[in-house]
Amino acid sequence: MCPRRRVYFLSGFDPRGASFYYRLFAEQVRQLKRRSGRRLQVSHRRGQQVDRLISRWQVRELGGADLDFCFLHWDDIARAHWPRNPLVLLRDGVGIYAWYLFGGGYRTMRRWSPRVALCGLYPTLYVGTALLLLALLCAGLGLLGGLLAVPDPLVWILQLALVGLGGWQAWRLAEALGVVWLFRSIRFTHRLGQARDGDLRQRVAELAARILELEAADPAGQVWLMGHSSGSFVMAMLAAALRRQGADQTLSGRLQLLSLGQNLANLAVHGKAQAFHADLALLAQEPRLPWRDITSRDDYLCFAAVDPYQSCGVPRAGAGAYPELQLMPLAQRQGLTSLGALLSHQFDLHFEYLRTADPARSGGFDLIEALLAP
Repeated sequence: MCPRRRVYFLSGFDPRGASFYYRLFAEQVRQLKRRSGRRLQVSHRRGQQVDRLISRWQVRELGGADLDFCFLHWDDIARAHWPRNPLVLLRDGVGIYAWYLFGGGYRTMRRWSPRVALCGLYPTLYVGTALLLLALLCAGLGLLGGLLAVPDPLVWILQLALVGLGGWQAWRLAEALGVVWLFRSIRFTHRLGQARDGDLRQRVAELAARILELEAADPAGQVWLMGHSSGSFVMAMLAAALRRQGADQTLSGRLQLLSLGQNLANLAVHGKAQAFHADLALLAQEPRLPWRDITSRDDYLCFAAVDPYQSCGVPRAGAGAYPELQLMPLAQRQGLTSLGALLSHQFDLHFEYLRTADPARSGGFDLIEALLAP
């Protein structure tokens, strides 16, 4: 039997892969089941040993929902662009932040979202603060050594040990606070913006062909292409690739787009991202695919209620708003009432789009309920 709805999901820049998202999705379905009393059942996951491009699982309900969830793999590309050496990240950070601060990156981002622009500064502010603290501690150790008449070679050894130990602790704290994760994402997007996106482009073409093949063999009543975070610009690339490969005929009237916590402008502000600009321009041509964009002003990692075409400077043919922009109150869903709580929960809030919530706190959008709606 053909599924009523099939969702093709693109995660953000995340090396954890399908197993993490399967556990997250299954837990959210269980929460909806407990809250609503619906008789929902999540199948086991069929992983990459069956299909190297897609991992799949289903949700079934007696007399109700029938959902085929397809996780599209580009997590291996994320892992390939996930350097673990702090020195590599520091070296690359010099060039990236030279562009960001002096090449117009920060100014452009701030025009559309001051919060996103400030988040982009988070890694370099952290590194600057850590280096300043280490310099002050070394200076203090040198002063103390002079007062106690400690031989200079011994002071130098102690300072070197302090730098090594302090640098290691700063790295561990940066990983715990999400600083390293954020900079890896910034680094990857910057590389894409410099037209170094050949491996991702090849994967997108393969995914488009695989989707059309699957829909020809086992067509679904509805087809959703969904991207979260950095997966939103991969979603746009894939939607454009589908149109180029004939999806307007094959999937006519069945395909729709959904972006969650999108950061399309992070890529499109780069002048060399011409292939991505062409993708956006193609998606804006008639007949347009239905596209719903969900963001939140509580999420400082997304461009909340920002028209991606205006922010990217890409011409949009035709009249009317595109995509359909919708805001949701993520802080309300988690009960966060202070600025401190909001700032300390940013990374968790960025995943709140993928969760279910009580209707009184959902803010008008619940992904799990939408996926499992009749």
